[in-house]
Amino acid sequence: MVTSPGRQLEDKLVGLGLSQGQARLFGTRRDHSVAKMTELSRLLGTSDVIEEYKGLTIFTTGSYARGEASEYSDVDLFFIRIHENNAVEHPRLKEIKVMSDIIRHTEQGMKLPAPSNDGEFLRILTLEEILKHLGGRDDDYKNHFTARMLLLLESFPINGDDTYNSVIETVIDSYLRDYEDHSEDFRPTFVVNDIMRFWKTLCLNYEHKRNQAEDARKIKQKIRNFKLGYSRLMTCFATVALLSSYKQVAKEDLVAICKMAPVDRLLSLSDKEPLVRQSLVAALEQYHWFLEKTQKSTVNLELYFSDKNNRKEAFTHASKFGDAMFKVVHTAASQAGTLRYLVV
Repeated sequence: MVTSPGRQLEDKLVGLGLSQGQARLFGTRRDHSVAKMTELSRLLGTSDVIEEYKGLTIFTTGSYARGEASEYSDVDLFFIRIHENNAVEHPRLKEIKVMSDIIRHTEQGMKLPAPSNDGEFLRILTLEEILKHLGGRDDDYKNHFTARMLLLLESFPINGDDTYNSVIETVIDSYLRDYEDHSEDFRPTFVVNDIMRFWKTLCLNYEHKRNQAEDARKIKQKIRNFKLGYSRLMTCFATVALLSSYKQVAKEDLVAICKMAPVDRLLSLSDKEPLVRQSLVAALEQYHWFLEKTQKSTVNLELYFSDKNNRKEAFTHASKFGDAMFKVVHTAASQAGTLRYLVV
C-alpha cells in the first residue's frame, strides 16, 4: 500500500522517539504542504506565459518548502532563470506577465494569503547574477545572497524542474572549486561558512529592524524574532549539523542534502550518528511546540504575543530549542572531528 509523504515522515519520527501525537502534526503539515504545492504546480503548468519563458524555474521557500505549512501560511516564491542560451525578448514585460499569472493563481485560484513583504521577491533573477559576487562584499546586492542561500537551504521546485536541478548543481559547483585537488578529504567549509554568514545576517537584520520599529510594529518584530529562533535556526543548523558529520563530502552528497527538508536532514543525521538522537528528540519536541503554537491566523498570533506572559513562554521554549540544536551540532561535529572548523 502506498503511504503519503506525511505518513512516512510520521513513522520515521516515531521510530526516532517522538510520541505518535507529536509525529502526527509533522506528518499532517507535510501532507498539507505537498498537496498545496502539487496544486500550485498544476495551475502554473497551465500558464502559457510561464511555459514560454525558457530557462525559468519557480521554487517555493519558507514553510511550504520545509514541508510544515499550515492553512494560515503564505507562499514564498523565487524565480531564477538560466540566461545562457535562453535569450528572452522584452524580458521586463514578460516578467510582469509572469508575476500577474502567479498572483492570479495563488490568491484567486488557491485562496492563499498575499505574497509576504509586499511581493519583495516577485522578480526574476538570473543564475549568473546570484553567482557573480559569491564570497564578495557585494554578494547580497539585490538579494542575490539570500536567494542563493534559500535555494540551497529550503527550496522546493514548483515549475521548471530540469532548470531547478541545473541551478542547484551549478551553484554547488561554485562552492567546490578546490574539490578536484582534495576529493579524498574535501570538507564543505565554504558552504558551511556561507550558511553561518546567512544566519548571522538574519540576526543582524532583525536587530536593525527592531531598532527602527515603531510601537505599533514591535509585536510583529517579536514574532519575527521568535520565528528566527525556530524555523530559521532549524533551516540553517540542521544543514550545518549534517554537513559537519561528514569527514569528507562529495558533490552528490551536497546535492542530496540541499533537496531535503530540514527535518529530513536531522533524520539523516540520526542514521549517520546515533549519539545525536537524544538531543534530536529534545529539539523536535520543542519544534512540535512551535508548529502547534503558530497554527494561528496573523491576528490571533499577534494577540498571543501582545501578552507579556505569553511572550516569556514562547521565548523560553525557543531557548530550549536552541540549546538542543547546539547539542546536536556539537555532538555531530565532535564525533566527526570537524568542530574546530566551525569555530576557528
